[in-house]
Amino acid sequence: MKNLFPLMLLTLIFTAACDSPRTQRALSYNSSNGLTNSGNVATVNLGNNNSSTIPVTTNGTSSVIPTDASQCKFASDGVTGFESTSTHLGDYTLCQSSTDKGVVYFQLKTPPTNTNGDISICLIPTTSSGANSIYVGNPMCGYFKDPKTIRKINFIKYAQYSNSTITGVMVFKDLTWPYSIYYKYNAGYGYYAVYNNYINTLDAYKLCMSMISDINNSSNCSYFKAVGQYVYKEF
Repeated sequence: MKNLFPLMLLTLIFTAACDSPRTQRALSYNSSNGLTNSGNVATVNLGNNNSSTIPVTTNGTSSVIPTDASQCKFASDGVTGFESTSTHLGDYTLCQSSTDKGVVYFQLKTPPTNTNGDISICLIPTTSSGANSIYVGNPMCGYFKDPKTIRKINFIKYAQYSNSTITGVMVFKDLTWPYSIYYKYNAGYGYYAVYNNYINTLDAYKLCMSMISDINNSSNCSYFKAVGQYVYKEF
């Protein structure tokens, strides 16, 4: 069964929330907390073959960008000119390529950090299906340390969604937050609630998807939305 996430939960206006960082969890490629059927998470250092740096001038007047990103609004000085802002990420630009829907460009004004150091950011590709959104590819997680740097990210779609068009991206910091979440019993089909349980946002998103897929119940998605530690960008 497809993993569905109601778009209405994602596109509601985000309420103000405290962005105090929690404990960071580093993701590994074979993490059991992944969203793929095999349980794997694609963790990339944004500088490998899945992404590239676009040179940006520092004089505040011009930027060197590819033609498929000419419609995007970037901040050439890393300060002003970003496309969007949110309580979770601050000022940022997340723009889809005009020629390849599997490619996005991302620039972030304030790279997130906490007492443990730099904080990773994860991006997950989605596609629309009626009133729902389906995640169709591996999470891409990495560090965005330079606000003057624009990253080109090539999403890797799952085989069963190879023909799907990416129409949105879920973005969030790789941090833990207090989620009220339903967990499935190890045996049987029942669920039990755990309130204000500190878990990683990626895990909370996975639990949202799993519960809908299993029993068509969006309670975990409602809890995920209520915490508000994410940005959903629809193209």
